[in-house]
Amino acid sequence: MRFKVVCVAICIFVVDGYKAETEGKRYLMESTEEMTAEILSLKSSVADLTSKVQALSNQGSAYTRWGRNVCPGTSDLVYKGYTAGKHYTEEGSGSDEQCLPSDPTWSRYVDGNYNDYRARIYGAEIDLPHATDYFPYDVHQQDVPCAVCHIQRPVNIMIPGRTNCYPGWTLEYTGYLMAGAYHSQGSYGHICMDGHPEFIPHGGTNDNQNILFLTEAQCGSLPCPPYVQGRELACVVCSK
Repeated sequence: MRFKVVCVAICIFVVDGYKAETEGKRYLMESTEEMTAEILSLKSSVADLTSKVQALSNQGSAYTRWGRNVCPGTSDLVYKGYTAGKHYTEEGSGSDEQCLPSDPTWSRYVDGNYNDYRARIYGAEIDLPHATDYFPYDVHQQDVPCAVCHIQRPVNIMIPGRTNCYPGWTLEYTGYLMAGAYHSQGSYGHICMDGHPEFIPHGGTNDNQNILFLTEAQCGSLPCPPYVQGRELACVVCSK
C-alpha cells in the first residue's frame, strides 16, 4: 500500500514537473515571438522616420539674392521683385528688408495713406559715391531688385565678412554687406548685396527712401586684427 502511494506521488510530481517545463517553454517561446514582433515593429518605425527625414531634406531650402533678378547655378527662381524696407528718416515700421514680388495680389484694401495707423515700406536704392572702387560699374543711387531662390540643399546661411565659403559648403553668391547708415533713425537689417547687381529700369533717380550703404568694421569690442578699422565688409551666401 505504501509502495502504491509513493508511486502515485512520484508520478504526480513527474507529471507536474513536465507540465511546468512545457508551460515554461511555451511562455519563453511566446515571449521570444513577442520580442521579435516588437523589434520588427521598431525597425519599421525607424525606417519610416528615416524616409520622412530624407523626404524633408530633399525639399531643400530657399534664400533671397539681393540685387539680382535671377538665381545662380542650379537653383530655381521662386519669384523676382523689388528690394524694399523702411524709410531712412522714420523711426517705426519694420527693420528688416523685404523682397516684394513684381506681381503682387491684393486682399481687401483702402487706397490712400492712413497716417498714424499703418506701417510703411519703400523701394531701396544704393547710395555709394565712388562705387567703382567696390563694384565693377557705377551703382550709386540705383534702385535694386531681388530674387528668391530655391535649392535642393536643405541648409543655407549668409556669412558676413567672407568672400568664400568654408570647406564642405557650396557657394551661392558673394557681394557686400549692406544696411542703413549709422546715423539714420531706426534700424535696418543687414543684407548681402550681390557683387554684380542689376537695376530696376528707370530706377536711377535719387528718391532717398530706403537707402542702403556699405558696412564698415569698427575696432574696439570687435578685435582688430583680424578686422581692420573702417574696412568695408564682404559677404557670401553658402549652402549645404
